[in-house]
Amino acid sequence: MVFALLGGDDRSVRLCRLLRADGHTVRAFALEQALPENAADARAAVEGADCIVLPLPCEKDGVLFTPLSQQHLPIPPLLAAAAPGTHVFAGRAPESLRAACRRQGLPLTDFLRREDFALRNALLTAEGALALLLQGEGALQGSRVLIGGFGRIGRFLAARLRALGVDVTVAARAAEDRALAEAMGCRAIRFSDVADAAAWDAVVNTVPAAVFGAPELAAFGEARLLELASAPYSFDLEAAAALGKRVEICGGLPGKCAPLAAAAALRDTVYSVLEDA
Repeated sequence: MVFALLGGDDRSVRLCRLLRADGHTVRAFALEQALPENAADARAAVEGADCIVLPLPCEKDGVLFTPLSQQHLPIPPLLAAAAPGTHVFAGRAPESLRAACRRQGLPLTDFLRREDFALRNALLTAEGALALLLQGEGALQGSRVLIGGFGRIGRFLAARLRALGVDVTVAARAAEDRALAEAMGCRAIRFSDVADAAAWDAVVNTVPAAVFGAPELAAFGEARLLELASAPYSFDLEAAAALGKRVEICGGLPGKCAPLAAAAALRDTVYSVLEDA
């Protein structure tokens, strides 16, 4: 098969190599800082391709996400040379991309709407967060960590922290999530009780909603603050700055901490979609 890879970070570079190792033809574009064999332009990459793979996230500030290129490219025009029926893969696809794919008859798969990919990505995110926590000044064993939210990432992270002897507390809205956290050996509280129960060495948020404001931040004391969610963030960054607290914004951990495994997750998802087509 012929794949066109447009933009992206280290995950895209490694995905290119994985696909080529499987015997596919890969045309890369807007990856010139890492892959010198780039296509001259988007048309050269896309024309005649069976699949177009955009990055995760596919755009930043309204243009293709291109940390390995100096080019600033709106996404829909990049697809102009794609033949109807060409599969398009992207992460966090905006409506502008969805509309362009509908107009051109291009089947679109958003990686983050695939449960198989979401699980793999959550696992890598949890491992990345664990790696960051291990870089702290103290030992993890016996430390106290609050996890905000108990979705995929929160559950994977809680299990790994518990295995290392960490005293884990989970803040969750849903009663069933709090019950599951307790069944896993964690403490469980409501978000409304966080300020009153604050006694942690680190607070790790996984919820893309504002839940940790000035009262909670003040109650956290010297706890390390890690934000895993995308904007809108859970921590009130203005309140944190006013209180002299540093919030570590830790987006894109799979690409930063385990780019090869993250690329393999992308590849496996692409193959699964194509096999089911």
